Amino acid sequence: MVVIQRIRVRWSTDARGAGDADLRRGLSEARRLPESLPDGPVVVHDVLVDHANGYRFTEQILSGRDPASSASLQLSEVERGVTVHACVRGAVYPLHDRQTRLFTLAPGEIGLYRANFRFRGQCSCSASWWYEDWAVRVANAPGRPELFLHRAPQQVTDRRVNLYGGRARLSAA
Repeated sequence: MVVIQRIRVRWSTDARGAGDADLRRGLSEARRLPESLPDGPVVVHDVLVDHANGYRFTEQILSGRDPASSASLQLSEVERGVTVHACVRGAVYPLHDRQTRLFTLAPGEIGLYRANFRFRGQCSCSASWWYEDWAVRVANAPGRPELFLHRAPQQVTDRRVNLYGGRARLSAA
């Protein structure tokens, strides 16, 4: 079984300041999975935390036919386990025009994919911009409520970029 927890933190252009950034800090931390998950080879726990609703958590469980694609992922079985690719659509920046390999998870392993994006609304007459910070945890393991809470991921891919333009700030070493 593959269990995916995608946490998206979303904000608009008017929430780009330091005060809102402080409010968003920590919102993409791993969350407890629901007690009862559907049977199936792949289950997605999709979580959205949106500035528009006061950063309240909204959650849904996806299963059935290809739920990984709903979380912008593609999975393929390989001899050593499951290979995970990102296939994000609709982002204005950074552009993702093709799928990107993230990692391969052996049985029992957990992976973490971090990314952020800038999106633009579909209507050209009033194109609104918004931003999303993603933390996507993938486990090649049976689902249980504490799955992502107490174990560090064995595989990590961090594709976060500076979304607001200009030079990226360098962190002090």
